[in-house]
Amino acid sequence: SQIRLISPITNNNEKEIYLGLEYQLQEGWKTYWQSPGDGGFPQEIDWSKSINIKTLEIKWPTPIQFEILGMQSIGYSNHVIFPLKLDLEDVSKLTKVILDVNYLVCKDICIPGKAHLELNIPSGESTLTKHSFILEKTISSLPQKNIELSFIKNSQIKSYSNNNFISIQYSATAKNFFSNPSVFLHTKFGLPVNNSIIKLSANSKNLKTKFIFNKNLINDDII
Repeated sequence: SQIRLISPITNNNEKEIYLGLEYQLQEGWKTYWQSPGDGGFPQEIDWSKSINIKTLEIKWPTPIQFEILGMQSIGYSNHVIFPLKLDLEDVSKLTKVILDVNYLVCKDICIPGKAHLELNIPSGESTLTKHSFILEKTISSLPQKNIELSFIKNSQIKSYSNNNFISIQYSATAKNFFSNPSVFLHTKFGLPVNNSIIKLSANSKNLKTKFIFNKNLINDDII
């Protein structure tokens, strides 16, 4: 695997900027989403040594589901760019991005990776770099958290439980229609991948699906 930081700009005069954390994996190798499923773990980024950065937020592109070593997992194959949203302390000063990244890649075996990355972005009038287009394209295709800006008209989540199981039911209505949809569940509990059955209405506008988990897997004491 190879990992690097890419910037869409040479200099900066904005309070908020985006960078890209780019992974290039060999053919058939995978890395993991924020809720990886049965195996693996998501990347961990330590940016505490950076200079002039108030906050850093990882944006997670839409993942895929795959099987590794007999376990169902969720993540990315071959190549992925994670946009990093940076809120700066002072736009008039140099921004020094220093990242220590821990991650995991898997194929027939799993191999942990570590990377130390540094990038300087001087203050001043900016020009675009060769990475600006692909990073803008990646950002524009991120999952939309604001439902009013998405293709979904409305959605609803309900949960039910008995002595043994917890059922999480999700339903949504599309503004136009759903085409080959997938539903991924992100929680703090580290739940396994649940191969829920997606049901679509005859006009493909209404979607329903259900995730069922052993109640012992879900503990409110987990942080």
